[in-house]
Amino acid sequence: MTDHLNTRFAEGDEAALTECLRTHGPLIRSYLRRFVRPQDVEDLQQVVFAEVWRSRHRFDPERSLPAWMLGIAHKRAVDQLRIRTFQTVPLDVIADPVGDDGRDDGEELAERDQVRRALARLPEPQRQAIELAYYDDLTQREISEKLSIPLGTIKARTARGLRRLSGILGTVTARDRDAAPHRETVSAVRGASGSSAMDEMDEVGEMNGTGEAGRRAVRPRVAVSSCLMGEPVRFDGGHSRNRFLNNELDKHVEWVHICPEMEIGLGSPRETLRLERSPEGTRLVTRKSRVDLTDRMTALAAERVPALLEVDGYILKSKSPSCGVHGIPVHAGGTTVGRKGRGVFAGVVLDAYPLLPVEDEGRLNDALLRENFVERIFARARLRALLESDWRPRDLVSFHARHKMQLLAHDPVAFREAGRLVAGAGTRPREELAADYTRVFDTAFATKASIGRHVNVLQHCVGMVGDALDPARRADLAEVIASYRAGQVALSVPATLIRHHAQSLAADYVRDQTYFSPYPEDLRLRNHVAA
Repeated sequence: MTDHLNTRFAEGDEAALTECLRTHGPLIRSYLRRFVRPQDVEDLQQVVFAEVWRSRHRFDPERSLPAWMLGIAHKRAVDQLRIRTFQTVPLDVIADPVGDDGRDDGEELAERDQVRRALARLPEPQRQAIELAYYDDLTQREISEKLSIPLGTIKARTARGLRRLSGILGTVTARDRDAAPHRETVSAVRGASGSSAMDEMDEVGEMNGTGEAGRRAVRPRVAVSSCLMGEPVRFDGGHSRNRFLNNELDKHVEWVHICPEMEIGLGSPRETLRLERSPEGTRLVTRKSRVDLTDRMTALAAERVPALLEVDGYILKSKSPSCGVHGIPVHAGGTTVGRKGRGVFAGVVLDAYPLLPVEDEGRLNDALLRENFVERIFARARLRALLESDWRPRDLVSFHARHKMQLLAHDPVAFREAGRLVAGAGTRPREELAADYTRVFDTAFATKASIGRHVNVLQHCVGMVGDALDPARRADLAEVIASYRAGQVALSVPATLIRHHAQSLAADYVRDQTYFSPYPEDLRLRNHVAA
C-alpha cells in the first residue's frame, strides 16, 4: 500500500497528497516540535507540505516517503532557526500548487465546509462577529458601527468566538489527523489586509491557537466607567482618571468602557443629575431643568445587560446617581432624605447579575477590598476561558483541583458543594454541569476570605508537605503562620514560604494551587498587613 501511495504521489495524484498529509502529518509535526516553538509548528508544517508538493517530481518512489519528507522538514526547520522569522504561508500558495490540471488542491486541504459547520456551533453573537470579519472583511470598528454595539463588546465576542472555534476545530484535527482546517480558519479570519479583526485581536493579545484556554494565562474582561480611564466624559467636561486602574491593572485586563450619561445623549459638559424620591420610586432627574431621565437610563441598562454577561467584573464611578453602587444621596425637594441610594444604571446591572464582581473606585482604595475584587475577576476569567474551550469533564476536574485551596479560603460550604459537582462530572450533561459549577464557583468567591480561613488553608498546605520537612522548617512555617494570624506579617510571607518548599520538594499538587498565584504577582496585592 505504501509503495502504491509513493507511486501515486510521484505521479501527481492530488488524492495521494491528502492521504499523505493524514498519514505522515503527525510524524512531521512531532519532528518540527524539536526545532520551533509550539505555536509555530503548524505554520512551518504548511511550508514543508507546500515544498513537498512542488518537489514531488524529484521523489523516487523506491525510497521511503516519510524519510524524504523529513529531509525537507529538517532543511526548512534549520532555515527557520537561522532567519528567526515566523510567517504563515498564504493560503493561495497551497491552494495553487504546480500542476497541469489547474485544480485547487487548497480546497481539499482547507475543507471550508468544516469551518462553516464549526461556526454554526458558536453562540449567535460570536458567530455574527466572526462572519462579518471573515466573509465581509470588516474591521472590528466597522462591525461595531454596523451592529451599533460597543467596540469593546465586538472585540470580546471575536476573541471568545475564535478561541471556541479553535477548540472545536482542534478536536476535529485530533480525530482526522489533519491540522489544515484550523490553520485555514486562522488565515481566513486574518484576512488580506492588516486591518482585519483577526489582526486587531492579535494586537491585544487575545488570539491563541492551542485550544488550551483553561490553562494559559487569561486577561479578565472588565467593564469600567469611562471617566475612570481618563476619558473627558464627566458633567464638567473633565475625567476622574484612577491611578491603580490605568497604571497597574491596565496591562493585565481588557477594558470595556461605559458611560451611561453619554450613551443616552447628554454630552459633556452637561447639567448635573441627582436621585429624587417620588411616589413611583426613586427617579433620576436633572438638577435644574427637572428632566426625568429614569426611563431612558433604565432602557439603556436593559439593553447593555446581555453584553455584560461576557464580562468578569465591573468598576463603577463612586457617588454617581447613574453608576454609583453604594451611598448615593436621595433628595426630596431641597432636602436630602437618605444616603443609601444606588445609581439607576448600576442597579439594573446588579439586579441582573448579583454574583458579578462589582466595586466602585473609592472602595478599591481599601487594600482588602482591592485584593478581593482582583482575585475574583481573575478566577472568573480562568473559569470562563475553560468553559469557552472544547472542555471535557476531566478538564473541569483538573480546574477544580487547582482551585481547591482558593475556594476553601473563601467559602468552605461552597467548596464542598463544588467538590460534589465535580465528583459526578462525567454523568451529567455538560451545559447543566457548567451552569451549576459556575453558580457555586461565583458564590464561593462572593464571600471575602478571612484571616482565619487563610490560616486554615495555609495549615492544610503545610500538612501536605510537612512530612518531607525537618522539624526546624516545620516550626518556622508554624511561626510565620502564627505571625500572620496575629497581624504582624502580610499573607504573602507564609504563602511564599510554603510555595518555596512545595517547589523544592516537587509537591506538585500544592505548588500548582491557584491560591499561591491568584493574579499576576506584579500587582503585589498581598503585601499589606491585615488589620
